[in-house]
Amino acid sequence: MTQIRCLLAPNPSAMTFRGTNTYIIGEGEVAVLDPGPDDPAHLAAILEATKGERITHILLSHDHKDHSMLVPGLKAATGAPLCGYDSPSSAIRPDIALQDGQILESTSWQLEAIHTPGHSDDHLCFAAGNICLTADHVMGWASTAIIPPRGRLRDYMESLAKLETRPWQRFLSGHGDPIEDPAKRLATLRAHRQAREASILRLLSQGPSTLDGIVNSLYARIAPGLRPAARHNVNAHVIALCETGQVQMQDDRLEMAQP
Repeated sequence: MTQIRCLLAPNPSAMTFRGTNTYIIGEGEVAVLDPGPDDPAHLAAILEATKGERITHILLSHDHKDHSMLVPGLKAATGAPLCGYDSPSSAIRPDIALQDGQILESTSWQLEAIHTPGHSDDHLCFAAGNICLTADHVMGWASTAIIPPRGRLRDYMESLAKLETRPWQRFLSGHGDPIEDPAKRLATLRAHRQAREASILRLLSQGPSTLDGIVNSLYARIAPGLRPAARHNVNAHVIALCETGQVQMQDDRLEMAQP
């Protein structure tokens, strides 16, 4: 079984929970997944944790800053190439572009890259046998923020379905604790999105509204730090409903599509 170690980056926030999980995969010749924020102390912690070993690959789940900002520093310290999904919209481009289903391996580990767009168009999960490193696609502490235009709800739901076809034993996410019942968590996340869509349609069936009006109705008690993510998620749902012809938008006005 592949050894996987976790280092918690010191970047807690409303969006990152206790911080970003950086994973060290393998022994001897190792890969580092999601170096995290540009923090000298975290870089030192990664290098200390891999002392006597060689970092041969730097893996990136997606280019959001809480996962990627330390990449240049870790590359400079190790000379390891960056491996990730090469999206034209990415802020950071990989040295080795990974495709869906591509296998990466070294002397003590093997990983399969799984393209899971939704949270972002460049998002990858990585499978180590029946363990999946799910980054921000599946987390146990919160649902995933879907931020248009690079984040799309329809992509997210299809990516959930892709993971649902496999018998996972454990998920290791980009923030928060391991998920010990992957199938249950996937079902919960799917049901959450379906319930959110139903809530939006129910509100619009009562009359026209705006994006902020929907957010105010659905998230009346949300913490201020989470409101931007809530607005992004509602926007992602509205875009998907417009794409399927259930909702129409005129300027800022949203309403049920006329039959």
